Amino acid sequence: HLAREKNIEIRQEFDTDSLPVTGDYGRLRQMILIVLDNAVKFSPAGSEIWISLNNRTVSISDQGNGIAEEDLPHIFDRFYKVVSEENKSGSGLGLAIAKQIADRHHIGVAVTSKLNEGTKFQFEF
Repeated sequence: HLAREKNIEIRQEFDTDSLPVTGDYGRLRQMILIVLDNAVKFSPAGSEIWISLNNRTVSISDQGNGIAEEDLPHIFDRFYKVVSEENKSGSGLGLAIAKQIADRHHIGVAVTSKLNEGTKFQFEF
């Protein structure tokens, strides 16, 4: 519903119909939703978010503001927040929780970002 309010289109592209994973469904869902929620939160109205599955890697890409290079090493730290208008209500715990879920499921996490172009999170299963 948040994406709809901002007129953000969520597109998907999968190389397979399923990705069998053993783990805690609720926590894995939470991990993906945290990153997807952030993508919507930091994307401008009328933009696109891509969710893809390719070779056991789930990627979530946005067209948001991006993350500054000096902030990237800290985004998974508890209570770390980049000060911005979009982030005024965040607690700084979301990405730390997502990373902890990924680690407990032995899922690799990679993040690439360019200022004013967007961010891409990749979960390697």
